[in-house]
Amino acid sequence: MNDESGPKVIEGFQGAAFGLAEGVITTLGMIVGVAAATNDVWFIIIAGITGGIANALGNSFGFFLSEMTERGAQIRQISQGKITSAHSMREVLVSGVLTFVATGFVVVVFLLPFFFTTVPVAVVVASAAAALILFFLGYYVGRLSREPPIGMAIRYVAVGATGAVLSYLMGDVLRAWILAL
Repeated sequence: MNDESGPKVIEGFQGAAFGLAEGVITTLGMIVGVAAATNDVWFIIIAGITGGIANALGNSFGFFLSEMTERGAQIRQISQGKITSAHSMREVLVSGVLTFVATGFVVVVFLLPFFFTTVPVAVVVASAAAALILFFLGYYVGRLSREPPIGMAIRYVAVGATGAVLSYLMGDVLRAWILAL
């Protein structure tokens, strides 16, 4: 996957990219939704930590199992002479670990502002961090795939923004529902 004209791809990049993208969308969604519903910093931090750990573990185990399944299919295809290589066990393990690390990184980055500032400011800071992470990830993927990097970056940010807006709206609906009880 690496050639002289393109960016170097680290082993396990798919896992790291998945952990970052999915971690950003899920964690930002949790934070924005809980903030809209409660405006309570401790609820946000508790939801972010517990949900973030569960998400990082789920991402890691899910990606690992997916890569193991793909590896099994590749080994079968090798035995049938259809392809010539399969993921190594090292690559599968590295992908799983990087998925966990990338998702965990996102959780830490997004929750830190809540310890130092008000909920509205922390939500803006976490949202800006999300946009930056998704922009650079999309840009890099665009370069790898030889698609327009800026266009890919904008698409990544748009997906994240859509998740945040929908989570905010759901949090707002839940807040109204809880207040009506």
